[in-house]
Amino acid sequence: MTVQSAGNPPAAVRDSKTPAESQVMLKHIMSEHDTNLYGTIHGGVVMKLIDDTAAASAGRHADGPAVTVSVNRMTFLAPVRAGDLLSAEATLERAGRTSMDVAVRVTAERWNFSGPVTEVATARLTFVAIDAEGRPRSVPALV
Repeated sequence: MTVQSAGNPPAAVRDSKTPAESQVMLKHIMSEHDTNLYGTIHGGVVMKLIDDTAAASAGRHADGPAVTVSVNRMTFLAPVRAGDLLSAEATLERAGRTSMDVAVRVTAERWNFSGPVTEVATARLTFVAIDAEGRPRSVPALV
């Protein structure tokens, strides 16, 4: 199936995609500016990395903008410290007509990069794809 609009060449429209096609990983080194009174990284800083990673995955699947509708689950498993390299990996788990559920796993490599990688948080979020006017729009099926 192809779609053609006035003045633009035809663009292929995908009916379905695999989870691998929308998988995204973002990495960020935590700094002392992100710490709380306990000397660990604010949970909100980790939540922003999770939301950014999940949004990129949803947008990749939807071939366009997608907005966060809900954070269905957020679990903090271990503290994060300044100097840790955080890796957030997002994978699409479900695609509805306009919505998508995204799972995110966050790991930390300690500042000295010795020792095991530690899982520090997990989350599940729901996104809705939107058009230029901010209205929900259809997304490809997930296979």
